[in-house]
Amino acid sequence: MRGLSEKFIHCLKSENCLLRPVLERVKKDDTLMLAIRDGYINIYYRGGNLLKISEKSNFYEFFFDKKYDLSLGHKAYDELNLCERIAESAQIEEFAQIEKWVASIARLKELMDFWFNEHPKTEREFQQLVERENNRSSISNETEYFIIDIEMADLEIGARFDLLAIKWLASGRQDGRNCKATFIEMKYGDDALDGKSGLLKHLEGISAFLEKKEKYSAILKAMTGQFNQLVELGLIKFNQSKFNNTKVELNPTNKPEFIFLLANHNPRSKKLQNILLSDEFKKYVESDLFDLRFFVSSDAGYGMHNYNMLTYKNYVNLRRNLQENC
Repeated sequence: MRGLSEKFIHCLKSENCLLRPVLERVKKDDTLMLAIRDGYINIYYRGGNLLKISEKSNFYEFFFDKKYDLSLGHKAYDELNLCERIAESAQIEEFAQIEKWVASIARLKELMDFWFNEHPKTEREFQQLVERENNRSSISNETEYFIIDIEMADLEIGARFDLLAIKWLASGRQDGRNCKATFIEMKYGDDALDGKSGLLKHLEGISAFLEKKEKYSAILKAMTGQFNQLVELGLIKFNQSKFNNTKVELNPTNKPEFIFLLANHNPRSKKLQNILLSDEFKKYVESDLFDLRFFVSSDAGYGMHNYNMLTYKNYVNLRRNLQENC
């Protein structure tokens, strides 16, 4: 579940290996995000999957979703003449095909820009921005939440979350066991606060999931593996001199955090306050399964710190004060 083979990791990170140019391209472009899956990687752009690379028995399979190409008959993508099955033999021809994919990323991003102009996915774009701020930006060493995945959906364990993260306090970086699993749901604008994917539905969902102890343990194992492999690939920036090269561990007996990250809420609207004060919502405020928190940014930005995670009571009071001043 959710991890790459040692061979795949080696092929990505080692000098003169076939997929090294792909990893280097991601590292040089802060609009891209590499996510680790079960035997494959997704490279995200603006929250959409720009490229999927899967490990097969003796080749790597490359996939770009042609839906992003709005030209007649996907002509723009086809003209790039990209090889979608590249043998792992790492001969001159295979390296040339990899370099062709890397060189085509700018064009693929342009195709996606045109598609997003007609089919906006704003919430997903902001999810990727949160990942960049906390994992690979100039302030990522200062933050206390590292994003492992976005748009995580796993039918096998019956889970779906906007963002998966590991909380690792700055004061506890000497020990990889001082970590806590974190599940984050992001909502962009007030229209996303209610309905079938609203705040209350997410509380119901996380409660139902965490009651299934085996599935919860499975996702912790996957999160641990993903985090450690992202560190190995150099895709999470933090002061590793304090880390002492130990591996992060997540204990299933520790209560996780469940965080609502609300982007661009209208403070004059009463919708959020009405939801928070409803009897249905209050049922989940004090849970034996998770600690409910609300992210409030430190000035403008998405750097996530323990200090910015408000309890239900403190968040309701904050919203009430804002309403009174609107």
